[in-house]
Amino acid sequence: MKRTLFIVFLVFGTIIGNTQTTYFPSVSKTNAPQISIDSITITNSQTFIYLSFTEERSNLIMPWVTFSPFTYITDRTTGISYEIEGLGNGQNLGTQYRTKRKSKYNFILIFPQLPPGTESIDIVEYVISGGVRGGFEWEGISINNPDNTLLSMWNEESIKTNWKKNGLDVIEGIYENTNSGKIDNKYRLALIRKGETYEIVYLGGNDNGKWEIGDIKAILNKTASPNIYKVKWYMADKRVSEDLYITFDTGLMKIIWTDGHPESLYIKLYPTSTSNTSNSTNGKTSGTGFAISTNGYIATNYHVVKDANKISVRGIKGDFSKVYTAKVVIEDKNNDLAIIKIDDINFTDLGNIPYTINNNVIDVGNSVYALGYPLRATMGDEVKLTNGIISSRTGFQGDITTYQISIPLQPGNSGGPLFNSNGDIVGIVNAKHLEAENASYAVKANYLTNLFQVMNSQPELPNKNTISTKRLSEQVKFVKEYIYILEIN
Repeated sequence: MKRTLFIVFLVFGTIIGNTQTTYFPSVSKTNAPQISIDSITITNSQTFIYLSFTEERSNLIMPWVTFSPFTYITDRTTGISYEIEGLGNGQNLGTQYRTKRKSKYNFILIFPQLPPGTESIDIVEYVISGGVRGGFEWEGISINNPDNTLLSMWNEESIKTNWKKNGLDVIEGIYENTNSGKIDNKYRLALIRKGETYEIVYLGGNDNGKWEIGDIKAILNKTASPNIYKVKWYMADKRVSEDLYITFDTGLMKIIWTDGHPESLYIKLYPTSTSNTSNSTNGKTSGTGFAISTNGYIATNYHVVKDANKISVRGIKGDFSKVYTAKVVIEDKNNDLAIIKIDDINFTDLGNIPYTINNNVIDVGNSVYALGYPLRATMGDEVKLTNGIISSRTGFQGDITTYQISIPLQPGNSGGPLFNSNGDIVGIVNAKHLEAENASYAVKANYLTNLFQVMNSQPELPNKNTISTKRLSEQVKFVKEYIYILEIN
């Protein structure tokens, strides 16, 4: 049965606010008959215990006059204790708070928030005066503090079945904590996409009896950076913390705490390299494209836009907040090339393109560099520069249409431009060799020019290179506004 979020607010005096529901706990045993527990308030940040002394205290050992670390609440189910944080109504720790009405004294004890599901507690206060140990103890206090953890219907088997059927995106998967020990549990968690957010589902690793397979361990929400997520995290005792962020790298999930807790590192266990899964067909895939004509023509790879229902373009004139729709104009499946065109009523132009297309074959050893948007989920939306040399004038298995280059490429680089040292486009990067280091491939630029020749309406190509005399860093400043993110649905 699904458990939904339910927080109880109990109010007395002016401590919490106006909304109130007061509980009068039942106590099965106490060694302090002179003192009664009037009510217990549980908020999302603290717990307040409201006590009343029903007789004059002249003959009693004075409790709570000074702050005592021996005052605590114990969860009767788990045996975990929570020490007192303060006394009274916002006064300094150790200050006695009381109001005398006839022979009645009122005290407020302030404790940390009790975890959801802690519904049977003991309250203990030890005082030593003149070598005599005194204080008070109540056992078996029942409070209304239900487990508010969200429960999914997932387990590991059903999650894997879903992924095999529908695919998964680059950060979805099953992760295991590498920092287990005194601080962290050996959690095994599944990260699942849910609309525009992600949920982390508990699969195992906590032995305190509070967690069941399928419980929601965390909810991830996007931030301004695609690589950083703001997190609502359910702690081991199911208290909620939002003092953390999560980032991703290839095969890794890192939890960054802002409250002094050490970073937690999770390694991705599934899908493995042999798992029968694919990229999600319901989510977006991403590639790179570059401007070839000021009136909206963009070059990319065929495999980037293949079977696209919708193409979105980000980064026009350096603005990644605006999204423009585009359509495929022509495709060259054999050479893995495609030309798309902005098709959006809000579009004006791409600006003055600072580079030209060089159709000459480049000799081995010449310097080249690539620009693109690889692994956006973990590397962000800033354009990435990688450089190297022409390693061979033929590509995979001697393919004469491509160069082999020493530039490292990642998913998302596909469709990006390959520049020579003068800032001319000499190729379109499209593949990497999975069994070799720094062996990648780029389609030669003349095959892109050939594609222009068979278009019904030929684009007006840039005819002047305005960056050929500039250093590499200066070239990148100029050309990066003409390199775009392509999102494919």
